[in-house]
Amino acid sequence: MIDIDKVRLWSVYFSRIQILRSMPYPSMVVEEVEKKGYRIPQYSPVGIPPEVGGQITLTLSGRGILSVNGTTYSCVPGTAFLYRDSDASVSYYYPSDGTEDWRFVWINFMGEASSAVIEEVNRLYGYFFKLGLESELEKELMAYRQWSGRNLFCSPLEGAELFFHFLHLLCESPFDGKPHTPEKRFVHNIQNEIGQSFGESLSTTSLAKKIGISREHLSKKFHAETGRTLRDYRAEQRLSQALSLLLKSNLSCKEIAQLCHYGSYSSFYRSFMRHYKISPEEFRKNNFEHF
Repeated sequence: MIDIDKVRLWSVYFSRIQILRSMPYPSMVVEEVEKKGYRIPQYSPVGIPPEVGGQITLTLSGRGILSVNGTTYSCVPGTAFLYRDSDASVSYYYPSDGTEDWRFVWINFMGEASSAVIEEVNRLYGYFFKLGLESELEKELMAYRQWSGRNLFCSPLEGAELFFHFLHLLCESPFDGKPHTPEKRFVHNIQNEIGQSFGESLSTTSLAKKIGISREHLSKKFHAETGRTLRDYRAEQRLSQALSLLLKSNLSCKEIAQLCHYGSYSSFYRSFMRHYKISPEEFRKNNFEHF
C-alpha cells in the first residue's frame, strides 16, 4: 500500500461551484516523487467510467517510463504525457535501472468531455510530448504550489477554459519535436478552411472543390485522420460558435440558430440538448447568473 503523504510533496484541489456535466473540469494538481517499484496502473483500467477523465504528467527530475501499446518513451525533465485513465494501452513506471527518484507534477481533469477530448488529442498528436526545460506548462503547473493544501473554486466555464489552456500549452510543441505529417497538415488546412468559411453555409462538395479534390477523397482522408466525419466536425463547430454567442452576445436564441446555419430553431435546440444535456436558454440563464 502506497503512503500518499510520503510521495505527494504538495497538492491543490478544485471544487466546482456549479455542475455542468458536459464540461471538463480540473480535479487536482499534485507534485509527486516516486522510487523503484512504482507502477501505474496497479489495476486493470477496464470498467473505469469515462467521466473519470485523464491527466497531464510533466517530469521535473529523474526519469520514468511511459508505455503505450508496448512502445516505450523515456520521461526525462522537460517531457510530458497525456492519457485517459480508462486507456488500457497506457502504463507508466519507475525504470528498473533508475538511480534517481522520479519527480513529476500532474493535473487531472474529470468529466466525459475531458475523456473524449483527450482521446482525440492522443489520436492526432500522440501521448508523449517534448516541451523542453522550464516550459510554460511547467511554470504554470508549479505556480499552484503557493496554494498547497487549499481548495480552489471554479465555475464550469473556468474549469473548461483551464482544461483547454493546458492542452494548448502541451500541444503547441509538435509531438516528439517533429513536424506534423502531410496527413495532419491536410486536416489542419481543412479545419482552417471550415473556420474561415464559418459565415458561409459551406457544403462538403463546395469545400472539396475549393481545395481541388473529390468529395469522397476529402471525406475519407478527414475521417481516417480524426476518426470523425466532416459532418460531425462541422456540427461541433456550429455548436461551439453557438455556445460562445450565448455567453458573449445579446442575440436571441433564434438569431443565434440562424447565424450558426441551423435550418430552424427547433433543429438548434435539439442539437444543443443532445450535446450539452441542457437547453440553450437554461445554459445562458445559469451562466449569466454566475457572472
